[in-house]
Amino acid sequence: MAGAAPKSRNWHAHENVHKPRGLHLFAAGDVQVGATNLEPRLTESPERNPKNLGLHLTIESLGGVGADVMVWKRANFHKVVKAGQYDHVIVRWDVEQIANFPVHDDRELAAHADAAMKALNAQHAAKGKPAKPTGKKPAAKKAAPKKKPAPKPKKKAAKSKKAKKAKKSSKKAAKKSGLKRLVRRLVKKLSPAKKKKR
Repeated sequence: MAGAAPKSRNWHAHENVHKPRGLHLFAAGDVQVGATNLEPRLTESPERNPKNLGLHLTIESLGGVGADVMVWKRANFHKVVKAGQYDHVIVRWDVEQIANFPVHDDRELAAHADAAMKALNAQHAAKGKPAKPTGKKPAAKKAAPKKKPAPKPKKKAAKSKKAKKAKKSSKKAAKKSGLKRLVRRLVKKLSPAKKKKR
């Protein structure tokens, strides 16, 4: 006897068209093992009903040192088949049947996935709806206190009118004095030289 059967879950099987050609049957499930260096294996075994694919589950050591902890590992099986060759997959541990599940083709698998997605969307849509109103009026929102406007920057003190006038007059005076000098020079050059007295 091989001992008590390990825990297993998520068994499924489907037929899938593969390139370059042929139809392949994939069967898989999760198996709980007692150490990280242990691996679940599926091998074909005969069944009375030819429409059932029989699989025998064993747990084998990978060698090396592994941690002694309970972990879930994937058990996979693959076989090239004819369309509709198998209806069900039966997984056995020793002689005890631990799983029996149908074989789906690609069309059935797509329909199953579509139905599962619709159910999931409906479940989450119901959770996301807002609560129905109870008839009570919502409490009035308190008005936020008005903010005081920021103080305006102070303008530079306007210059006094006297200071402006003084500046203008000094500019004019400078222009006039420069002009006077120019006129004097021209007059000296253009006027004939006077004879010196003896």
